[in-house]
Amino acid sequence: MAQDGLKITEGLKKGKELLPVYCFYGDSYLIEEAVQDIKAKLLSSAFKEMNYNAYDAKEADAETIISTAQTFPVMAQKRLVFVSRAESLSKPQQEALLSYIKNPAATTCLMFRVSADKVDKRLSFFLELEKAGYLFHFKPPSDAQLPLWIKKEAQRLGKKIEDDAIGIFLEVVGSELMDIKQEIEKLVIFVGGRDTIEKKDVEMAVANGRIDTVFNLADSIGRRDLREGMINLKKILEQGEQPVKIMGMIARQFRIIWRVKALKKSGAAMNKIAQTIGIFPMYLDSYLKQERNFTQEGLLKVFKMLHNADIALKSGRQTPDMVMERLVLELCFKDRL
Repeated sequence: MAQDGLKITEGLKKGKELLPVYCFYGDSYLIEEAVQDIKAKLLSSAFKEMNYNAYDAKEADAETIISTAQTFPVMAQKRLVFVSRAESLSKPQQEALLSYIKNPAATTCLMFRVSADKVDKRLSFFLELEKAGYLFHFKPPSDAQLPLWIKKEAQRLGKKIEDDAIGIFLEVVGSELMDIKQEIEKLVIFVGGRDTIEKKDVEMAVANGRIDTVFNLADSIGRRDLREGMINLKKILEQGEQPVKIMGMIARQFRIIWRVKALKKSGAAMNKIAQTIGIFPMYLDSYLKQERNFTQEGLLKVFKMLHNADIALKSGRQTPDMVMERLVLELCFKDRL
């Protein structure tokens, strides 16, 4: 089983020694944080440019990577060799690199990064990395874990954030960690010398007039009100919100609806539902009303629609606005779900 990537940063803070090889996959933001932490630990000398080498697995051959990894660092204890898009390594490349990985240089940290959320563990390359303890998965926090993650991020910057502020923050910003980090940094600057980020700060500095539209869009789709859904979508697009971010908001809405329905069916108490999912009690009633509009089979169709819309956005065959309008139309169409 792959190891928890988040423990790397914790280990570095405690002075734990780096491994000779790493392979990262999962959330890109969390991976980038870990990469930067490792760079800061290894490349702090004046010769850091001479001790850092970066390769693209699609372009570099295995022999070059291995030769660099076996080169002694210049006036430093270790060299860092970074290989991106490791999923693109050919079978001969993988076999050659596995020979090195079984006997890595003590003076080099060789780091592979996979540009995907998953790795194919049927391949001996990733299987051997896993067996050696070199494979790390960076799993993003769940919806239930996001409030705590936001609190920790605010604490890291020397601030506290109130619970009702977190609720609005998540509805407006969504669940992308990079977006969350950037908006928290904005809030920290906005509150200045104050210790606590309040609901009004989120409304003024982050929402900036968008909050009602975001809530209304999610609510109108949850209620399957096509007319209001299209009106709210148009408003939020006119405000400059990116379609991919709007889709993230809609996807989060339906993940919560799905979980509310499942927990309700299991007989969970209302306060337990809110606590388990990670939403604030003030929003639970709205989700309870919305889950009645969808069967479990209908929600499976919803996630399929979201997947298809995501593919359509990435393909570029239709304009983003057209993709989003079609998605809202399908989600609100009463005879389908």
